[in-house]
Amino acid sequence: MQVLATVGFGLMLGFIGLTMTLDLFGFVDAETRRLSRNPWNRLWGIPARSPAELRRAVGFRFGRFLVGGVTLLFGAVAVIGGIVLLVSGPLD
Repeated sequence: MQVLATVGFGLMLGFIGLTMTLDLFGFVDAETRRLSRNPWNRLWGIPARSPAELRRAVGFRFGRFLVGGVTLLFGAVAVIGGIVLLVSGPLD
């Protein structure tokens, strides 16, 4: 059961990372809309920007690829670890 849970969790993480990295299902569009309307921006003195301007910003692109890529890699490591555990035998 632990092996199947590890593989399932890894697949879920990998899918989330792939979704973030490749902007599947409009995930990045929704996130830029949320970030551009954030009420904390005014308190912190961040200038108001449209979602399109925010999406084109270098920092946003870098952050999206960094977070998406790391999540994708963690998912791959979990899947590979689950397969190794499945092949090597029980955990006890």
